Amino acid sequence: MLLHILPLHQGEYNCYDKWCAQVDHVSSVRPVKQVSFCAGIVAQLFERGGFSGKKMEIQDDVPNLMSRYSLNRIASIRVLGGAWVVYQEPNYRGPHYILEKRDYNNYSDWGSQNSTVGSMRRVRFN
Repeated sequence: MLLHILPLHQGEYNCYDKWCAQVDHVSSVRPVKQVSFCAGIVAQLFERGGFSGKKMEIQDDVPNLMSRYSLNRIASIRVLGGAWVVYQEPNYRGPHYILEKRDYNNYSDWGSQNSTVGSMRRVRFN
């Protein structure tokens, strides 16, 4: 089972539920590229694969894509700056994926099995 855990901020996490884990062990860890807010954290969301269909550009956290854009299916994403956490459910819940600066031509490029996106938030570093 592949689990993506939210980015952790500096500090101590003495119990796995403090960092939102659903299991009590970690099998792998990878760094996320840091970017300052001055560099511009921007993502372009596309309704269809191959960067086509309805397009939205976001620069801030979106707790509910359906409420804000009347859309919850995103088939391709172009991350122009920073890193983002993409959640399948609104309000930053459900399966989620970390997307760094690059083009994601199809939802399978970020590891999802479907195009459902309920919310997105920027990865922030202190």
